[in-house]
Amino acid sequence: MNFTRFYAAGAIAIGIMQVIDGVLLVLNKGNPTMFNYIVVMFELFWLPVCTIMVFVFKKNKLSMLSPYSYIFYNFIGWTIAALMAEPDAGTVNATMVWFAVIGIAFGIYYVAINDRLFRKLPR
Repeated sequence: MNFTRFYAAGAIAIGIMQVIDGVLLVLNKGNPTMFNYIVVMFELFWLPVCTIMVFVFKKNKLSMLSPYSYIFYNFIGWTIAALMAEPDAGTVNATMVWFAVIGIAFGIYYVAINDRLFRKLPR
């Protein structure tokens, strides 16, 4: 499996984890579980991978929709989270349910575009 196929498969896994993460947040009314924290760690790890893939995809003339989408989603998500943060740093605030629903929608979108990319790449 070449590097770009490995990226697309990993991106599909990240998208599925984001959907599960969002569903758990909605079911728990915004209160994160241990799984949610684990997903955040995988998402943070995936951000530099996407940044590297921007250059790899540019060199191979592949669609950069996947890495750019993920980078943009993370930038917007962290910006909104920082703006919504309470000034009292000692407390953990429940994530807004609508924010989790946006995460579910992005996860579905991310799985779909990376599935398409995975199918187009040569074996």
